[in-house]
Amino acid sequence: MGILCSSIDKEGDEQFESKAPAHFTSKIPRRLQKMHQTEGSGTTSWQASSGLIKFANENAYETARNQLIAAERSRAFDAKILSRASEIEKEADALVHKIKAFDYDNTYGPSCDAEGNPTGKRKQGEHFLGNVDLINSTELMKVTRRMPKGAHLHIHFNSCLPASFLIRQARDIDAMYIRSTLPLTSLKNMATTRISFMVLTSHEATHVKDAEGNEKEVKLGNVWSKHYVCNTWMSYKQFQSSFKYDDGNGEVLIGTEGAEEWLVRKMLISEEEAHDTSQTGRGIWEKFNYRTQMMKGLFAYESAFRNYTRECIRDFVRDNIQYAEIRPNFMATNSLKTDDGTKTIGNEGIMTIINEEMKATMEELRQKNKYFAGMKVIYCTPRSFQRPQIAAALDECIDLKKKFPTLLCGFDLVGHEEMGNELKHFVPEFLDFQKTCEKDGLEIPFLFHCGETLDVGDKVDGNLFDAVLLNAKRIGHGYAIARHPLLMDIFKTRGIAIESCPISNEILGLTPVIAGHHLPILLANNVPCTVNSDNATFYRSSLSHDFYQVMIGSESMSLLGWKQLCEWSLEHSCMDPGQKAMVTKEWTQKWNEFCEWIVDEYGPKLQDWEPAPGRH
Repeated sequence: MGILCSSIDKEGDEQFESKAPAHFTSKIPRRLQKMHQTEGSGTTSWQASSGLIKFANENAYETARNQLIAAERSRAFDAKILSRASEIEKEADALVHKIKAFDYDNTYGPSCDAEGNPTGKRKQGEHFLGNVDLINSTELMKVTRRMPKGAHLHIHFNSCLPASFLIRQARDIDAMYIRSTLPLTSLKNMATTRISFMVLTSHEATHVKDAEGNEKEVKLGNVWSKHYVCNTWMSYKQFQSSFKYDDGNGEVLIGTEGAEEWLVRKMLISEEEAHDTSQTGRGIWEKFNYRTQMMKGLFAYESAFRNYTRECIRDFVRDNIQYAEIRPNFMATNSLKTDDGTKTIGNEGIMTIINEEMKATMEELRQKNKYFAGMKVIYCTPRSFQRPQIAAALDECIDLKKKFPTLLCGFDLVGHEEMGNELKHFVPEFLDFQKTCEKDGLEIPFLFHCGETLDVGDKVDGNLFDAVLLNAKRIGHGYAIARHPLLMDIFKTRGIAIESCPISNEILGLTPVIAGHHLPILLANNVPCTVNSDNATFYRSSLSHDFYQVMIGSESMSLLGWKQLCEWSLEHSCMDPGQKAMVTKEWTQKWNEFCEWIVDEYGPKLQDWEPAPGRH
């Protein structure tokens, strides 16, 4: 069969046809050509008329209008879910709509009163970074946290947990060093400096190599001195003990706890950074990349990596995630070190640690009668690499798949899409990789980041076309696909799922607020989508927050819409059929219990409550 095969949907309509991989056609399904009859009239209705539509009376008009709305609704992404919903699901769905209205009336409010005076309140759906504290206090967020979410398919492993976790792990590491791009001698410098960490031997901390590889001794620095040489290393323990921050307005941070609080704040992206009137897409990406660089050294030693892996799985369970596919970065400069800095642990060792800690943590969860089905690893490497580096990465990916056949599940390129290489740049390497996988009987699907851009029609946008031709199983973000009707048809027909990351897309400049996100457009076109958190560390978020945003971002989203998104996450995961069936069964039971909880918890509370009049 060709790369794109004709398929017939359940109504007998031909959805897509291709006679050869290079030719794509998209036909209008026959069901859209069917003619509805105006009730009792015997004449064709709105759907059949090629000219002006005429109605004998208001009742005929109302009948046609209801038919039109019903026809549109029958094509909705959650129509099948709705048609088979149980009574308890329908009751829970109605309550979720009421809970959403309750929060609107009781947590949020107009920014100005009737006279135009500021109220100090924020509206539902404003910038996530400005609303997150309010969101955390809402009843809908309480419901979202309780919801079983199925599979989490797009999360970068170095930015899953709150920033405080890795910073606190470093507290007692003797070989941890810190450096700054500026001496920390003023409030301005402390606000604008960029911090990085690394576990080093004392020799590594005091020696650098020039371009010719010649080693030169450099003394340790003191970031508190006006004579500090920028980017020289300082003992992190010494930094903690000497830390003092006074903002001049009554806030004073001192010592280890003060240092950790200051560093956590440096790690988080603020609303002002993301949405300043002079901010650009590339500008916020530059600030985002600084955070990942700051995180890198805190993640790159054995005890932190092991503890992080365990805590990450526990956090998945706390957020009611049943299964996950994580994205660690694999490259030579990302190797782990032992805690004393004397030895390095390569990529095979990293996979071994993930495997060991996952098994140990899942056993711990079983003993506590908690459920987690496991996680798999997507091999990620930077799209900024050159072709020989990508070829080596693909070879290593195959080698790791042979050594960890049930753990490694896919390949991806990561990094700012507009600044990195296009997928087509590596087509020879990708095709060789696919041939080797086929020869060796390996299944390693491509799960590419692509379409994370507003530059529709240029070379970056072309990554979406390459993802199709390279048989990608899923794509990360896919924001630009909403402007490609043919590609949406292909994704729908071939079952290529989109890993949507609403909060990340908002913060990194693709949409100013959640109401402008493209996810509802994709869902309206029945493109399979999943909801994901991407880089939650830097946004003070979790997968629950992304589901919350999806709900308040579109009036058409419902509890049953959430259900479809969860089901798609399981369906389009890299689990084998047996594991997928078991996890889906467990998730279904949890979903039913969740709906019963909503009815029991909120039915009595909201029985007599009605939203304030005047809100549409």
